[in-house]
Amino acid sequence: MKREEYRIMGEAEDRHWWYVGHHHLFLSILERCCPLEARGKVLDAGCGTGGFMRRLNERFRPEMLVGLDISEEALRFCARRGLEDTRCCSIEEIPFPDETFDLVVSFNVICHEAVSDDLRTLGEMARVLRPGGWLLLNLPAFDILRGSHDAAVGGARRYRAPGVRSMLEDRGLRPALLTYYNTALFPLAVVWRLWSRHRASSEDVRSDLWAPTFLNRTLIALLRLEERIALEHGLPFGVSLVALGRKP
Repeated sequence: MKREEYRIMGEAEDRHWWYVGHHHLFLSILERCCPLEARGKVLDAGCGTGGFMRRLNERFRPEMLVGLDISEEALRFCARRGLEDTRCCSIEEIPFPDETFDLVVSFNVICHEAVSDDLRTLGEMARVLRPGGWLLLNLPAFDILRGSHDAAVGGARRYRAPGVRSMLEDRGLRPALLTYYNTALFPLAVVWRLWSRHRASSEDVRSDLWAPTFLNRTLIALLRLEERIALEHGLPFGVSLVALGRKP
């Protein structure tokens, strides 16, 4: 992932409609499907610049929350947010014993080019979950959406729901929720990403977070509406794929 993208991410996570909408959905899923005591131990596997970890920090005791990321640059942003326990390492070899955590969250990480084997990495997350523990994933969906954004942020894979269900089950996790998200903007996203494949050279590719945010409130409201539908009925397609699994 380009160093400049960490700066963009760190500045955008608290206000950009994409992050605000997704983070609200993740918290709603945790409240609705897997309520945990504040003393539960939580791992953010691939915490990035710490936007969602900061939100978790408001719900769980700081000493019960751990963030891992392979980038020292990303962890510097976590430190600025006052996040206490972050460690620089690969999530392909999580440095904790079996059955350590009650909850593992990982957002747009196993899709990354730095992860050599996404299925094995999923197994690492399952390994450190306690029996009855939960894994919450967010993943980029549909290969047709591959574009310059993926190149800028190091995205190497995109997923569909049946494949992710199989991956969870293969690693011994029971799927509790699988839904796409960011559905209304899917047609526009397809057009934009297809065009982006041809507009940028390898030197000037950048993520879509540069886009103007003057529609922020409208898009946040749109994602909030989608959230209700996703939680009640699921959405059949979208830019993102959200998965929740439980360890028996």
